[in-house]
Amino acid sequence: MPPVTACVITLNEEDNIRRILDSLSSLDEIIILDSGSNDKTLEIATTYPKVKIEYRKFDTYINQKNHCISLANNDWVFSLDADECITEELINELNNLPETIWINNKGIEFPRLTFYLGKWVYHGGWYPNYQLRLFHKNSGKFNGFLVHERVSLIGNIFRVKSPILHYSYKNISDHLKFIDTYSTLTAIEKYNNGKKTGVTFSILEGFYKFFQMYFIKFGFLDGKVGVIIAILGAYYNFLKYIKLYELSIQNKDKNNY
Repeated sequence: MPPVTACVITLNEEDNIRRILDSLSSLDEIIILDSGSNDKTLEIATTYPKVKIEYRKFDTYINQKNHCISLANNDWVFSLDADECITEELINELNNLPETIWINNKGIEFPRLTFYLGKWVYHGGWYPNYQLRLFHKNSGKFNGFLVHERVSLIGNIFRVKSPILHYSYKNISDHLKFIDTYSTLTAIEKYNNGKKTGVTFSILEGFYKFFQMYFIKFGFLDGKVGVIIAILGAYYNFLKYIKLYELSIQNKDKNNY
C-alpha cells in the first residue's frame, strides 16, 4: 500500500474519536478537520502523535470533506466519518494487494457493515452498501447536493472484501433526529430541483420502502432489528416526501399572497 492520509471531519465526536483514531494508527498521516467541537474531541485527538488538527467553519459536508482532502501530504487519501473505523483485516488486505492494483486504479471501494441496537446488520439494504473512501486525491473529490455527498472519480475503481465498520446511531432517539434533519434537507433538495408530490404518494412511498427493506432486501433475516430498521426506513421515506409537499404548499401560499 502506498503512503495514505486519513481525512476525518469532526464536530463533538468524543464518543467516537478514540475508536476511529485507534483503527487508523498504521496509516502514514491523520488529518482532523474540526468545525468547532466544544466537548473532549480535540483533547482526545491531541494525544495521538500522528494527528494534525485543523479548523474550518462548517458550511456543507462536501466543502468540509474536500478541504480536508486538500490538506493531505500524500497522494492517496482515506476519507472516513468519525462514526466509522477500519480493521486490521482491512489493512492487511490492502497491504497484500499487488502493486498493479494501485497503478491501474484510482480508487478502492469497501463494503460498509453497520452496528445498530447491539447487532451487526447484514440485510435490509444496509449491507454491503459499498463506499468509495480510499482514492487518489488528484483523481477524485466529493460532490452532490445538500445530502448524500459522494466521491466523483476519474479512473478505475477496485473493490475489496473487508468492510469498513459503521457505528451509526447511539439509540433510536438519535436515529429519529437524523431522520428529521435529513428528511428536511432531502425535501429542500428535491424542491429546488423542481420535484412535486402529494399526500397519497408520500404514504405509498412509505409503504413501498418498508416492503422493499423487509421483504425484497431480506430485512426479516435480521430479526427484531430488521423490523425496526424497515419501519424507520418507511418513516424516513414518508417524511421526506410529505415535507416536500409541505414546501410546495407553503411557497404556493406565498406566491398567492
